[in-house]
Amino acid sequence: MITFPCCKINLGLNIVAKRPDGYHELETVFYPVPLCDALEIWTTSFSPTPIDLKVTGNAAECDERKNLVVKAYHLLLKTINFHVFMHILLSVSRCKLVLAEVLQMQLI
Repeated sequence: MITFPCCKINLGLNIVAKRPDGYHELETVFYPVPLCDALEIWTTSFSPTPIDLKVTGNAAECDERKNLVVKAYHLLLKTINFHVFMHILLSVSRCKLVLAEVLQMQLI
């Protein structure tokens, strides 16, 4: 499966509360931009690890084990006995770089 999640700019963010699961309740305003990431997922009959995530492109520095895709996979394992080996390729767009260039042009 291949899908192309849309990019967005976060114009405002208000943390309302912390949830018992460690995540936060948010109020936010997003502005869509005409760029997208590419997310490709395929299953396999065997893998050294249950989930193999590769992030390419303009990715944020983040431990891949803390990525929300990996967390969602492990939640499926825990809640519905979901046992499928998966390879996931996330190609992150140049959204941050393009925005920085646009802002730089506006300041000049």
